[in-house]
Amino acid sequence: FRKLGLLPSETCSDAEFIRRATLDTLGRLPAAERVRAFLSDDDEGKRDRLIDDLLGESHAAEYADYWATKWGDLLRPNTQRVGVKPVYLLDDWIRTRLRENQPYDDFVRELLTATGSTHEFGPVALFRDKREPEDIAEFTSRIFLGTRIDCARCHHHPSEQWGQDDYYALAAFFSSMKRKGQGISAPISGLPEFWWFAPGGEVKHPVSGEVMVPRPPGGPVFPDIPEAQDPRGILVDWMTEPGNPLFAIAMVNRVCGELFGRGFVHPVDDFRASKPPVNGPLLDWLAAEFVRLDYDVKKLIGTILRSRVYQQSGIPNATNSADVRNFSRSYRRRLPAEVLSDAVVSLTGVDDSFQGLPNGAAKA
Repeated sequence: FRKLGLLPSETCSDAEFIRRATLDTLGRLPAAERVRAFLSDDDEGKRDRLIDDLLGESHAAEYADYWATKWGDLLRPNTQRVGVKPVYLLDDWIRTRLRENQPYDDFVRELLTATGSTHEFGPVALFRDKREPEDIAEFTSRIFLGTRIDCARCHHHPSEQWGQDDYYALAAFFSSMKRKGQGISAPISGLPEFWWFAPGGEVKHPVSGEVMVPRPPGGPVFPDIPEAQDPRGILVDWMTEPGNPLFAIAMVNRVCGELFGRGFVHPVDDFRASKPPVNGPLLDWLAAEFVRLDYDVKKLIGTILRSRVYQQSGIPNATNSADVRNFSRSYRRRLPAEVLSDAVVSLTGVDDSFQGLPNGAAKA
């Protein structure tokens, strides 16, 4: 801040904090009686206790439901494309894993190495939707490594490091997936499809015709993967190594984007050499801390919520009123549609209903 000539805003009030922290962790407004009790509490440690409670077991279901909407937006296929049941099972799997607070590395491994029936195991819906090696490679790079390699499908990006070799080498990790059963038959894909790994399958470079050897973006070549071993597991092993330069940082940046309104890199899934983070050392420290916490997302959120930066007021001062990227004040954010709807229900006491959901699914 000194280097940029910015004076950070004051610490937010207790009323601001309990509202902000409850909305950011559980996606709902705090109950009025809880706000009154919090404001009347003079203990200096009350904010830490509130954070522990919001991220604790008593609110595990609410936390899971809220963050599942975010992961659903990233992972969920269109029901009109892959069928209702696979999408329902995927949503249920996401909620269950978040409720259990599954470590993030295990969450990604279970998702990217999924096999079986689309009517029995939710993560298989991802492969039912991203059917070709190139499609799932693009998705994996953007969502879990924060790197958009889409342009390299056709050409080397003129100002970035990724080329067609990088693109198709990543796709090679997914080249041995087999499938049978009903394929995509939009808008009605009602029957199951089965996906599994079996030796055989290759990805060729579209220009040279060379059979690509699996290699992740910026990572080593894996030329000697045993024939009977699923290359997807090798990819996830590389991704989740503590020293991986992309995996932990991408997730930390995504969480910061949710809690601050923008990430250190923005958009959150667009890391590139030509767009360095606004605060690289802090992002690196948070990523190292996330690894030290064994990829515990709740503990990562708790670390951020306890910070002076998160607890800043949204009221600007003369030096930071124009700052929209350096986190010298709390930025105004629109409530997500689901949160706004629940807030209206909570404040009015009038239940809402939604097509395809049972009565009472949105209660005050």
